[in-house]
Amino acid sequence: MSEPPAARRLVVVGGGPSGLAAAWKASVEANRAGASLEIVVLEADNQVGGKARTEHAADLLIETGPQGFLDDQPVLREMIDACGLEDEVLAPEPAANRRYIYRGGRLRELSRSPLAFARSGLLGPLGLARLAMEPLVRSRYHGDTDGGAGEDESLYDFAARRMGRQAARRLISPVVLGIFAGDARKLSAAAAFPRLVAMERAYGSLFKAMRAGRRRGAPPPGHRTFPRGIQSLPRAVAALPGIEVRCNQRVTGVGRSGNGFTVTTPAGDLAADAVVVAADLPAAADLVEGVSAAAAEELRQVESPPMAVVHTAFDAAATAHIEPAYGFLVARGEGIRMLGCQYETATFRGRGPDGTFLARSLFGGSVDPEAAELDDDGLIDLTRRELRRTVGIGAEPTYASVARWPHAIPQYAPGHPQRVARIEAALDPIAGFHLAGNALHGVGLSRAIAVGSNCGEQAARLLFR
Repeated sequence: MSEPPAARRLVVVGGGPSGLAAAWKASVEANRAGASLEIVVLEADNQVGGKARTEHAADLLIETGPQGFLDDQPVLREMIDACGLEDEVLAPEPAANRRYIYRGGRLRELSRSPLAFARSGLLGPLGLARLAMEPLVRSRYHGDTDGGAGEDESLYDFAARRMGRQAARRLISPVVLGIFAGDARKLSAAAAFPRLVAMERAYGSLFKAMRAGRRRGAPPPGHRTFPRGIQSLPRAVAALPGIEVRCNQRVTGVGRSGNGFTVTTPAGDLAADAVVVAADLPAAADLVEGVSAAAAEELRQVESPPMAVVHTAFDAAATAHIEPAYGFLVARGEGIRMLGCQYETATFRGRGPDGTFLARSLFGGSVDPEAAELDDDGLIDLTRRELRRTVGIGAEPTYASVARWPHAIPQYAPGHPQRVARIEAALDPIAGFHLAGNALHGVGLSRAIAVGSNCGEQAARLLFR
């Protein structure tokens, strides 16, 4: 039997950052309107956070999902302040400005100095010459009357057109591994990296856009976290007044019921005036099926391959030769299955005791999903072999662990913007139903929070208009 709502009720499916952002923003809007709104967050796991998961073991701080967040969304800062965490935001160590790409059998620094970059060997003479010509390349949007509308371009094709094929292969493709764990040839430039497309549209050149940013004194977005880990934020949001979080509550269906919705769980049905679905793919597609088969079918076309995150710790003697840095990415074709490795203890203080080197190695994604399916012993052994080959760590780790995400990062294939438009067109007529998460509008934690916040705001305003 359905449980009737005592007041207007918003049900949020998913207690990750996006779902909790929706709950928080809906609470803010209800308070602003002086209205009564019951907000219930249903989380299938036994704790909130989704992939923003922090663990502690052997005096180490282990981030099994996102390592941190970009401070590029004003609403994220607003949410941090609302939780009282504004004084706990932690910036990276200066050494984290150093980043490398493993190519040609060794690490090569991605230096901001033009001379050092030229000497790194990341690009050959022809590649450097072609990259220098980027400001002279005609913009795809030059003279367009439709804002550059047309066939979606892959990120690789975008980079090759603007910077040359060597830069697309040796620079952009490895960077994409670190963000999407995906293949630049199979990702939409407009959906996966909209800022790059916007730079070309506004300035006709990426280099010109960067120069304009420097003239304005606009700093690039910063990488941030919290001293007690990334999960500090979802935990703090879940503890805010006006939000009821129910963990171990798996939602099996959402359907329309009169002017509202019925949310089905093994414990019974829950009536709702509005629903925000912030579950991961493919669970989100299954829940959307109850309100729009067309939108669900489109969502099922978005791939989200598995990933594994392997943490290994070593003592100081074994890693004394490694220069402090953020870490490195691995170009494909090097015979290395690792996508990249982050030097956790060099990036953020407090990740481990003094003298400990904590490495976080990433495997899987769309380029090598089979790697993520190896058993724990196989993944740890693979990590040890590849750390020996890439950075010369020959010692046994003092600690090792594996975290797995069966559906890690959505892959925005070419045509994704058009798919998003079709999904939104199918869902727009369904008043009170909103889709948050990272399936459509950005995979970073800060972007998922912005999307969730927008959904929560829309849900509350529709209920109290």
